[in-house]
Amino acid sequence: MRLLFDEDYEILKNSGIEYEEDVTNRFLVFKNYPLNPDMYVFGGQPIASVEVLSIIPPNYNMSGGDMFWTHPFLTRKDGKPIPTIMTFGGGDARFFKGKEYCRWSRHWTPESWKAKIDNVEKILSRIEWALRNPDAGT
Repeated sequence: MRLLFDEDYEILKNSGIEYEEDVTNRFLVFKNYPLNPDMYVFGGQPIASVEVLSIIPPNYNMSGGDMFWTHPFLTRKDGKPIPTIMTFGGGDARFFKGKEYCRWSRHWTPESWKAKIDNVEKILSRIEWALRNPDAGT
């Protein structure tokens, strides 16, 4: 069983972003997801990439899912807090291959997903938008 459709796997292949699936938990984990190194730090050091975990709902092509989780926990280089994220041990974490992924609570309106039209590209664009706009937590 696969989480996505054939066209989604082709999009991922062409994106160059490595990914891994956990079908049992419905996790799609983007490996080495690029970050703006001038924006985020981990352990006080600039960080250029992160792992991003997205839960793919069974009705994926109808709703597109909601929220995502990162490993490691990110903080802003400028010291400003990032709204509606959870730290390590902060609750609603997801665990994959011995790593704790911290939640970014981001909610998009149902109208922002075009059922049976949007695909994994939309999920990636939502993650990209949230990481570029950390103050826009909802």
